[in-house]
Amino acid sequence: MKDVIYIIEDDEGIRDLYECALSQQYDLQMFESGSAFFARYDETKPDMLIIDIMLPDMDGYEILTKIRERDERIPILMVSAKSDEMSSVKGLSKGADDYITKPFSVMDLLARVKACLRRAKLYVKTQNAFTIDNANFAIFYKGVDLQLTVKEFKLMRFLLSNAGRTLTRDELFKELWGDENYVESRALDMHISELRDKLRNAGAENVITTARGIGYRVNI
Repeated sequence: MKDVIYIIEDDEGIRDLYECALSQQYDLQMFESGSAFFARYDETKPDMLIIDIMLPDMDGYEILTKIRERDERIPILMVSAKSDEMSSVKGLSKGADDYITKPFSVMDLLARVKACLRRAKLYVKTQNAFTIDNANFAIFYKGVDLQLTVKEFKLMRFLLSNAGRTLTRDELFKELWGDENYVESRALDMHISELRDKLRNAGAENVITTARGIGYRVNI
């Protein structure tokens, strides 16, 4: 599955450059304004953001500030025609992970995108509406913390990482309890039940499907 990058850029020529440079490795979604971006972002979070500073309805700094109020960890690359030091400092001080100035080379852009995603994946992975925070053993659905126990976190992370595939009970047992021999078979079902309750309370219905006699599957 490709990483998803949302790009906010009103210049058609620059959008074409992003398409040529990044589309083979990443799933790109382009937005010409902050309002168009937020309409989509409120539904589904990407793995990374690339934000131009000069935009028609709100500038990149304002978008950056609003994003950081909602999500402290998503990697953000700021882009500007301004090469002065203060613009760079302002973007970084407001929470950007990196800053690049136009005109930029394809190689420089690719290197910065890869570095931002690599650093982020050490801690956080986003899948559709779910955000997995490995550093804090937390999973969020559309920004809502599911408040999982460590076992529930490991179970949900494993299911999400195999989304669309039915995991057998043996696979799930091994992931959660390793080689322990004295675990009741009902323990897995109890954790699944708790997960479903917490998902339902967060607004995520029917995410975990039961494959009778086999195991469980996440559908997202």
